[in-house]
Amino acid sequence: MRKDGTTVKRWIWLTLLATSAWAQSQGVQLYKEGKYGDAARVLSSELEGNPDNEEILTYVGLARVRSGDAAGAKEPLEKALAKNSDNAEAHFGLGLVYTKLNNRDGAIRELETATKLAPAHAYAHYYLGMAYRDSDKRDLMIPHLKRFIELAPDAPEAAAVRSFLSKL
Repeated sequence: MRKDGTTVKRWIWLTLLATSAWAQSQGVQLYKEGKYGDAARVLSSELEGNPDNEEILTYVGLARVRSGDAAGAKEPLEKALAKNSDNAEAHFGLGLVYTKLNNRDGAIRELETATKLAPAHAYAHYYLGMAYRDSDKRDLMIPHLKRFIELAPDAPEAAAVRSFLSKL
């Protein structure tokens, strides 16, 4: 052990890093558990210490939109996309924002991008299919809703989507 304080400084730095990673993981974990309001609070706190972190920006936006704050979700998602325009999850989140804000064209644009970047993203297909349905574009809606069923046959929405498709 060095007596010049280097070891202590290194320990403090590693402790801060571990604390930061734990808080982020806690927020993501809360998001994955469906505790969106709690996740938004934890992730927003984490974002204060790391304002340029693309993953945190993305999850803050997702948690906010899922907890009912679509307007508050837009900025972090746009910042995440400014850092990485190929961030499928941020495009998905922005698609949800536009869906909630009744901007169908914006929702379709973002969700199309999300499905191109992440073809196995079940909910990007679901929300894109629903946006096409609301735009009376059935020819574009059907393949996305079918893909949703293929990717997530046991999702809570799957039975309703199967029923809807069977009536077409």
